[in-house]
Amino acid sequence: MNREFTAQFIKMLTNLDQLLVKAAAHAEMKKYDVNNFFGDRLIVDMLPLSKQVLICCESAKACVATASHNDNPSFTDEPATMADLRGRIQGTIDFLKGHLDADYSAFESGKYFPYWANGKWMDGKTCFYEYALPNFYFHLTMTYALLRRAGVELGKGDYLGALAFHQPE
Repeated sequence: MNREFTAQFIKMLTNLDQLLVKAAAHAEMKKYDVNNFFGDRLIVDMLPLSKQVLICCESAKACVATASHNDNPSFTDEPATMADLRGRIQGTIDFLKGHLDADYSAFESGKYFPYWANGKWMDGKTCFYEYALPNFYFHLTMTYALLRRAGVELGKGDYLGALAFHQPE
């Protein structure tokens, strides 16, 4: 875990925010409330779009906090609208930006206690590679898939965002 991983979380959360911007434009064009997307699911026992976004944010925030041996701040508000979700994304990005230059040299020794693990924990390296990173991308992908299924015009470029190409030599 290092500065580049934190920067990657920031990039992908920025892309996630832009997916929600496109969802709002789509809803406006179709003349319906963007908040209709809030509860979308692929299947009845799946978490809704709103939770997909929240878990994406929490995965990045918890990972960076654990890896930098800092407290993971708790966001106490419960988003009720797409605008609230965008605010949560921005709050997460702000937290991550504040940790770009954190000391990640001892990230492997960090301890992450998932609320759902009944007191069990993971070290920082395990948390990052086996849980935080895959979990982050899973929920980001689910958000993308839900919006695509709902008719929002998105493509792989919206998911990936700008790529850091180098000019030919």
